[in-house]
Amino acid sequence: MNKKGQMGIAMIVILVVGILFTMALLPTIANSIGQMTDKQDASNQSVSTVTAYVGANEVNASFNMTVYSQSDWKIIDCPLTSVVIRNGAGTALTANTDYTLYASNGVFSLLNTTKTVPATALNLTYVDYTFCMDGYNNDSGSRSMLNLILIFTALAIALWVLDKSGIIQLSDMIGN
Repeated sequence: MNKKGQMGIAMIVILVVGILFTMALLPTIANSIGQMTDKQDASNQSVSTVTAYVGANEVNASFNMTVYSQSDWKIIDCPLTSVVIRNGAGTALTANTDYTLYASNGVFSLLNTTKTVPATALNLTYVDYTFCMDGYNNDSGSRSMLNLILIFTALAIALWVLDKSGIIQLSDMIGN
């Protein structure tokens, strides 16, 4: 009797376990690849500017406040982008009027025209920006290769499921 189209309980258990296992791994692989291929957004990062004040109504431009510590390669290849700096009241500050941004180094300096926080003890300034995480691939070829890894992983999982379910026979296709 030909049992080619029949699937036993053991095969169903193997399929269910395999599918659950791959469903757990695939998002992790996709997230890792996303961090290496996409720039990340940071919002409402608080930076204390209390050291920049020299008087009640003055701001000292000689102090640099660190937004994000850049690695050596990021200084040249991946400076901060889409930077918005807001004072404690939520009002956006104006670049080159209220502050000077050094995007490649991930720092900004307040200028004497700005009172960043109205009467709060912490003197918090809030920064939104886009940055490259460590591990980000800064050339398009390597980002494309990483996306191919995800595609081939999904195809391998689909082929495994189709083979185990008996819909296709990979051993016949390969020649074994």
